Amino acid sequence: MEKKSKYCDTILLRFMVYLEQLISYIIFLYNKLVYFYIMKRFLLSFLIAFTLTNLYSKEKFGIDLGVGMKGGLNFNKVTGKGFEEVFHTDPHAGFFVHLNKRLLGLQLEALWTQSHITTDTSFYGLYDQYLNQGIDSLNKASFKFSTISLPILLNVKLAQFLWLQVGPQFNANVSMADKSKIVQSGKNIIAQQNYSGVAGLWLQFGGKAPLLRFNMGVRYVAGINNINELSYNPVWKNQMIQVHIGISY
Repeated sequence: MEKKSKYCDTILLRFMVYLEQLISYIIFLYNKLVYFYIMKRFLLSFLIAFTLTNLYSKEKFGIDLGVGMKGGLNFNKVTGKGFEEVFHTDPHAGFFVHLNKRLLGLQLEALWTQSHITTDTSFYGLYDQYLNQGIDSLNKASFKFSTISLPILLNVKLAQFLWLQVGPQFNANVSMADKSKIVQSGKNIIAQQNYSGVAGLWLQFGGKAPLLRFNMGVRYVAGINNINELSYNPVWKNQMIQVHIGISY
């Protein structure tokens, strides 16, 4: 009888554990469903409010308000002694918002940009004191960067679908990968923050807002300040050509 009682207690205990896990899982699913329901309502309300605002601003003030996303390729190089002056290809992606009137407008963007640069043989002689020992100076080294860029652009309408864009851009490096492991730990070779000038062309396709529209563009990004973090001379400056495609609402 005692063994049978212990066996029943064990079964009951396991049942209670499984029941507790089942209840926890049901509560978890319920919370997820509530969350998705709230998010769905929020997004739907936001889209309705944005559409009404867009229609009102278009009709009342002649303003085209657009929000969208874009992505494309960078062709990047660093000019200055120590690096190969060849363009490397990397991706970029981000979001934008623009406020355009009939001929002029303003566009703000937040972009994630990846780029990489390659040294030449003169790099080792210039910066030997910052490099790890035992590095073969005949080998080229490569550095990869992830950067957050914030352009502020003036839009000037040139034709029905064509806009000229010019303005400044702030750049902040969020990570650097020293693929060849040549730089001493704790050393940055490129300034963490720098500024650029931007000029480019933007093609906007599709109907009038608030319909979904497509865009594509090309721009040239030129570094303004010296990005050499190891020494003031030689001067390094970043140059980049970007091409993209995107959608906006």
